[in-house]
Amino acid sequence: MHKLPLFSFALLLSQALPLHHVLAQTKPTTVVSPDKNLQMELFFTQGQLQYRVVYKGKPVMEPSTLGLQLDQQDIGKGSSFGAVKRTSVNETYAWRGVHSKALNHYNGAVVPVKGSSNTPAFQVEARVFNDGVALRYVVGQTGASTTTADNTRFTLPAGSIVWSQPDIGNYEGKYQKQRIEDVQAGLKAGPPLTVQLPGKQGYLAITEGGLTDFAGMSLVAEGKRVFKAHLSGNTKKTGPVETPWRIIEVGPDLNTLVNCDIVHNVAPKPDPQLFPQGMATSWIKPGKSVWSWLAGNGGVTFENMKRFSQWAGQLGFQYNLVDEGWSRWQDGGKDPWQLMQELVTYSAAQNVKVWVWKAYPDHDGTPGLKDPAARKAFFKRCKDIGVVGLKIDFFNTESQEIIDFYQAALHDAAELQLMLDFHGANKPTGEARTWPNEVSREGVRGLENETVWPAHNATLPFTRYLAGHGDYTPLTFRDIGKGTTLAHQVASMATFTSPFLCVAANPEAILASQAKDLIVNIPNVWDETRVLPASEIGGLSLLARRNGTTWYLAALNGEKAQQVTVDMSFLGAGNYKATSLADEAGNPKADALKTSSMSKQSKLTLNLTEGGGYLGRFNKE
Repeated sequence: MHKLPLFSFALLLSQALPLHHVLAQTKPTTVVSPDKNLQMELFFTQGQLQYRVVYKGKPVMEPSTLGLQLDQQDIGKGSSFGAVKRTSVNETYAWRGVHSKALNHYNGAVVPVKGSSNTPAFQVEARVFNDGVALRYVVGQTGASTTTADNTRFTLPAGSIVWSQPDIGNYEGKYQKQRIEDVQAGLKAGPPLTVQLPGKQGYLAITEGGLTDFAGMSLVAEGKRVFKAHLSGNTKKTGPVETPWRIIEVGPDLNTLVNCDIVHNVAPKPDPQLFPQGMATSWIKPGKSVWSWLAGNGGVTFENMKRFSQWAGQLGFQYNLVDEGWSRWQDGGKDPWQLMQELVTYSAAQNVKVWVWKAYPDHDGTPGLKDPAARKAFFKRCKDIGVVGLKIDFFNTESQEIIDFYQAALHDAAELQLMLDFHGANKPTGEARTWPNEVSREGVRGLENETVWPAHNATLPFTRYLAGHGDYTPLTFRDIGKGTTLAHQVASMATFTSPFLCVAANPEAILASQAKDLIVNIPNVWDETRVLPASEIGGLSLLARRNGTTWYLAALNGEKAQQVTVDMSFLGAGNYKATSLADEAGNPKADALKTSSMSKQSKLTLNLTEGGGYLGRFNKE
């Protein structure tokens, strides 16, 4: 599509604004995607800076305000644009998410906004990709300032359908589906907020990226099809104010959203001094972990953790995560650190390494990690006894203080070559690009809530996981999985991206399962992910995922039984040996594996029960 001429822009805009508003505009500034299909327009309406986004000639984000509240100043008022500086970037880099190579391809613009006499000048930095847009504010302050509000708004087209979850602290809410016209003012939404556009136009998702030294952004509905940015408290800065990036992913289908790289594209690159090989830095090792917390097989005692390390070794899992309780270990005059050292040594003999849990705040009589000196000392002691990673818990907000802690903790851990997993945390915003030692974070309603909704699981790949990796702690054989089949549970391991794949199941149950071979060989990282056309948010997640030359087909069905025929053309040339776990009617615990031969010409029929699933592995013969 060619760049819209000004008269076309005015004509389209007049559909949403009174004529006298259109006539009052100064010339808009437009940034167009490399493929010319997507564009973002900046313009003024009665002295207020606004934007909108047009995809293939149709508005997907209607005119919406831009701005910040900075002390007593309303950043967003203006009258004209200064000289626009334009850039273009086209690069790839190694990644560890839904695919192993990220694409960073955009046309960008730095747009100076001339404010009124009593407001400072500022800039809007915009980047338009083929699959979305990102923008941020840069205010040239010199002294101390406090950002009290983000006035960015998102006005969705009439007829849009939105999926939102209300937890803006831990991001552990249950998703609901609503028509945009039915969304009541005051509704809170923790991004990503996913939207199905009207008229089969496609999808979009709203979130943020590059969140550093700032309060995190959630969304609050204002009614009339509008969501407004909401900051988790004030942000205090000295000198220039650069906000995180506000991101709108846009595409014709769910596959485009799932494979969108914008969130990590806008995050800073890793420090080569700390990460000489970037994502491939040798001490950062994705892997699977046993985890006693939900296993239902004994508590977090020293002797039981030895048993879990032994089981991890038998399963071929790389890790044992020792959760809350180890700091109170005592035995024969030995303190917790001495016993943990013994566990590390014992585990090493099983070819298993140890992760430990630690609270961010003071917790249960044990000092937390808020104090920098205490944090560094704790990390150093973990490193000295051979612990390789820490699960840090109980953040419960995305205030500036917490965001600053993530950065400081990841830096301190990187200096000691420790991996981190954050729980009780907010959504990811690209931290894993800057800090490859962040190998997962929670920020998702997973099995720890001990209630499973099949529709929720079939929603997550197209909502929360658009932001990045998530520690759902998948797979259970226990009643907390009631309402789903074992095939659904096993398929969740191959659906929910988490390089540190912490498994909730009792290791003894895995060892005894007929599905053991399929479970223990599920990859922790992926080279490629394709969302297949039968996927429907909340109804069915159907992903084809590749690791090396091996393909996996993972289905998470929602609450309605259905039969789905899958075109296997994603497979490469030649024949593949298929090993699969499928639903059996009337037997939700069915765990028998079946084998067959497949090729790219094959059609596969899945008979999915209510809350059912399927996982197939396809090895090239």
